[in-house]
Amino acid sequence: MSSRALRRAQRELEEKKQLDQLAQEKAEDDAEQEDEDEDEEEEEKPSPVAKSKMSMFAMLGDADDGNGSDDGEEDMEPVADASESESKEEPVPVPQPSKKSKKKKKKAKGKAKVEEARQSPTQSRELDEIDQALLALKVTSDGKSGSGAEELSATISEEKQHLYAALSIDKEHLHAANEMKKLFGRAAVHGVDDDEPRARQRRGGPPGGIAAAIAGRNVPGNRNLASLGLRRNIFIQGKEEWPRATSGGLGMEVVEKRSDGTVEYRFVHSTAYQSVQQQFETCVASMDPERMIQLLHFNPYHISTLLQVSEIAKQQRDNATAGELLERALFALGRAVHSTFAHNLSQGRARLDFRRPENREFWLAVWRYIGTLGVRATWRTAFEWAKLILSMSPEDDPYCMRLLVDQLALRGREPKALVDIVESDHLQRAWKIPPNLAYSVALAHDRLKQPQEARKALRLAIKEYPWIASRLCKELDISPIPKSVWGKMPHGVHQELLCELYVPHTKDLWNTTEGSTLLVEVCYSFEEGLGAGDEPYWLAEINELDMARHVILSDDRSLMNLLDPRIKSKFTSTSDPLPPTDNIKSYSTTIGLQATNIAIANQAQLHAELERLRRYFQTVDLGAVDIEDDLTEEDLLRALERAETSMEEFQRNEQRLQQIRPRLQELGFPGFVQGGAGDAGGADGARGGESDMESE
Repeated sequence: MSSRALRRAQRELEEKKQLDQLAQEKAEDDAEQEDEDEDEEEEEKPSPVAKSKMSMFAMLGDADDGNGSDDGEEDMEPVADASESESKEEPVPVPQPSKKSKKKKKKAKGKAKVEEARQSPTQSRELDEIDQALLALKVTSDGKSGSGAEELSATISEEKQHLYAALSIDKEHLHAANEMKKLFGRAAVHGVDDDEPRARQRRGGPPGGIAAAIAGRNVPGNRNLASLGLRRNIFIQGKEEWPRATSGGLGMEVVEKRSDGTVEYRFVHSTAYQSVQQQFETCVASMDPERMIQLLHFNPYHISTLLQVSEIAKQQRDNATAGELLERALFALGRAVHSTFAHNLSQGRARLDFRRPENREFWLAVWRYIGTLGVRATWRTAFEWAKLILSMSPEDDPYCMRLLVDQLALRGREPKALVDIVESDHLQRAWKIPPNLAYSVALAHDRLKQPQEARKALRLAIKEYPWIASRLCKELDISPIPKSVWGKMPHGVHQELLCELYVPHTKDLWNTTEGSTLLVEVCYSFEEGLGAGDEPYWLAEINELDMARHVILSDDRSLMNLLDPRIKSKFTSTSDPLPPTDNIKSYSTTIGLQATNIAIANQAQLHAELERLRRYFQTVDLGAVDIEDDLTEEDLLRALERAETSMEEFQRNEQRLQQIRPRLQELGFPGFVQGGAGDAGGADGARGGESDMESE
């Protein structure tokens, strides 16, 4: 036979043997199945625990065993105990022990699975016990920390606790987008965000494109790490189109943890940030807006530069850009805050020292942002920011936020928060009750549906400040004005300033049916005559520098006229308006010395030029020329000819004198020129200039 036929015959023989073996195994399996059924009937039923869900590890073991077994269906059948089955087994032929051993293995395997199934609930109970133990430890730890917090709260007076509750900050209300969603819906807010990049492209801004998409910008819904960093800011949610850069070295550190529970922080500048601050001072001294904008291009998150360029944009009536730069400044400040600042801020216990220049940037940015929020009519957000800046230094209140917070609270529909602030004993001891708070808290009670409290508060306010009620009746066109407040006028500039700060800005809040009715009713309820209100007990003295800072930042020209000229003369910088007298400098910059040296050099150069002009006009001796009546052009030409000079040189020197005249006046020199060049007036100016310089 050929090799091919031999292989075929061998293969057929092997297949026949396999078929015979499979038939024999099937017969044995059937016999074993009958024995197992009989054993199962004699055994007790398995407990419910055995039927519970097996652990993941047991299921994984079953899967592995099933892959290696010959019959997978047998593995899934319930198996009796091996010891009982052995006792009931009968003698079998020789080839059967191997099968019985196989059966024992299967039974042992099934028993192991049942044991695992029975042990899995026990393991879960053990895990539960461990979890319970850990939970007990956690509760104990929390109990210890809680007792510590209770001990700390016990040491803090009830007065301070009420203050902290009144000044606590809800971080959700710091984001204007949340209020916009509440007012106009989520779709409207997203529509504005989507249209903003297109509007920027129309204005000539940087386009989005593929490169911006790769960088993670202008991609709606992008959730990379940079986007999460933009959204998890305590103050402002960043925008995708903003520059991807660091804060440049701006940070925050803890200064002191006080015994009353408050924590004082301060913003800090690194060496690199101080260098940029020096460049900023140089740009301010140059008075070149383009140079300032260029500095912002290379340092997109420098706070002082952002605030200054925002003012430049505001002067150019680009309010959208001005507001966005303020938001970017607050975003940079939010990235720099300490890890514990947000928690203490939410509890009303975070403090900043206004005397530090780095902290004053935060005050200024928040104040201007409140103005932007007012333009957008997001009053609830504006009130939360006002409360935030008030909580930074409530006793001192360097921006006099107590003169503004009541208006924002009423417009933001937060009368209860206003009542809490006014009724704080700690703030009453520091501020007493200024006229705006005394009157506004009556409106707050009225909105809270507390008519008795509203009438009581307004009655006390009218007793203390009758001139406010008189002015309100006049502004609301109430005729006739109640006799009790008729003719009452503020006494002195300070009371007039307080009246102008309150009545014109809140008359629309009183100009409602409820407000005007409450005012008239209480005014007519007085049977006895009221005093002039010249020395109200509730009116505490307000620092004149703080009041002037509030008025200057309000940017109201009519109020500026009520300020003392001595205080107004100290206002020299919009980047740091009216710094306190006890200013604390964290670091000294060489730019100050450089600016001083430059000023001295410029002054010396100015004196040298002044001396040159004096000698020139002395040579043009107009007194030596015979002048009959007025100086004519011929007389001037004769004088110039005698001095061996020309009309062109005379006009050039006179123009130079006109150019340096403002600087000379700043330095205390008198005026030199009264007329133009090249006419009789110019000759008179030359004569005047000569006499003045001789006197010098």
